[in-house]
Amino acid sequence: MKYYIKKTDKRTGRVEYKQYKCSDGFNRNKEICWQFTKQGALKIIERLKREYLRNIDNLTFELEAAQ
Repeated sequence: MKYYIKKTDKRTGRVEYKQYKCSDGFNRNKEICWQFTKQGALKIIERLKREYLRNIDNLTFELEAAQ
């Protein structure tokens, strides 16, 4: 099974998905975004949480199953 990495801004409710495998671009259209394995996505989410540490109160990162 594959997963999208979803970033949600708690202040605005804006939802974006990680678009690329190796760079940190995000896009609102999940159909053009990369699908990750669960293990890979969890590792990337941990890295993103460290990188966005200053903004972590306003952002959430989570998995969303691809259909």
